[in-house]
Amino acid sequence: MIQSNSKLLNYIHVLMTDDDALNKFLIDPITDAEGQYGITKAERAVLRRTVAHLSNKSKNGYTVSRHLGSYRRSLRLLQNVLHHVGSKMVQDLTEASDSSEGTYTFSMIFNLPNTNGPVNFTCETNAAVEKYGGPYAWATPSYVVTLNNPNPTVKEVYDAVNANYFSSPVMPYKTVTIGGEEYVSEIIPLSTYPITADLSNSCYDLSKNPNADFVFWFYSINGKANPSTSGAIGKSFATKTLQPNDTVYWQLIAPDATYGFQPCAGTEGTEYNM
Repeated sequence: MIQSNSKLLNYIHVLMTDDDALNKFLIDPITDAEGQYGITKAERAVLRRTVAHLSNKSKNGYTVSRHLGSYRRSLRLLQNVLHHVGSKMVQDLTEASDSSEGTYTFSMIFNLPNTNGPVNFTCETNAAVEKYGGPYAWATPSYVVTLNNPNPTVKEVYDAVNANYFSSPVMPYKTVTIGGEEYVSEIIPLSTYPITADLSNSCYDLSKNPNADFVFWFYSINGKANPSTSGAIGKSFATKTLQPNDTVYWQLIAPDATYGFQPCAGTEGTEYNM
């Protein structure tokens, strides 16, 4: 895991991956949180309220003891918000230090399972990724780049991230061509080992396998889960364009209802619907 300068983000990672630590926090939210991990009283209070209220996937709101996954879904929501706000704050700092006209900032964050070695997840479900801590086992810092183009493709921002951070590509990738367009089939975290999910495999062909629910390298923009932006039936990262200050997130998932990708039902008075 890449350690963050934020003690809160580091502690959330511990709670997301360590059952004993999460159980202890539920019983005693102060001792380890503030004493061992050094988060502030305010951060601890927000964290406690986050897990105490649970996510909306809790099966029984009246039981005292719940499955740890229910608490972790709530932690994941907080983690996602922190990552998104943090990426925008880094953009603010970048823009403040670069007053050049005609330049635009973009961010990219990678969510990765804790594989500790090469793994091929082609034709595997979300359950296979859960064995490695899930798709959000750890997240990279927010990689911010400045470009002269106000509407680059996701691929162009990805390439700029690799060109601007460290002496070698920070997150090399490989692609496959489907219908004449490029899709990411493999990401190599910190140039170490590949994590593969090959969309060109026939198991992803929805015309032959309409119930396919296999993981792939899914990207979302600004935390908005929009299936039309990725996947075999979506838009290639080499052609999807961005707006200034967009943040792109990568995650290895099958974006099904388990991860909150179901459409929101409209109600009377609702003007905006996904």
